[in-house]
Amino acid sequence: MKLTQITSAQLTEIARLVQEKESLLKRVSEINKTLQDLPAEGRGRGGSLMSMGHISGRAGRHPGKLKAAVLEALVAAGSEGLTVKELSAKLGVKANNLYSWFYTTGKKVEHLEKTLDGKYVYTPEQAGKTDHHALSGE
Repeated sequence: MKLTQITSAQLTEIARLVQEKESLLKRVSEINKTLQDLPAEGRGRGGSLMSMGHISGRAGRHPGKLKAAVLEALVAAGSEGLTVKELSAKLGVKANNLYSWFYTTGKKVEHLEKTLDGKYVYTPEQAGKTDHHALSGE
């Protein structure tokens, strides 16, 4: 449509739609300000409300944090070991995240074994001592 061919009715409709758009943008701006003014406690990245487990932070921001927590829990469990669900409850981490961790990172950790009954057991090289190299995430 050429500008010279616009009728007065179309021009009136365009003006009405522009006013409505500006009104809606103003309302969205007000909503965003209200969200930003909410207390920071309980908000995750981007200001959205979310509940986090006991191990806070995301992979990439704190590399090795999950690894250290898993290995510490398994050392504390001793030779009895823990299932993924037990680890999930203990660490406050989703079970699927732990399954993924064991499938990727966990299989690279020396002295970490899965027993026939589905429990994971971590036995560092020196009995009774934690493998600090593994716990540090290196």
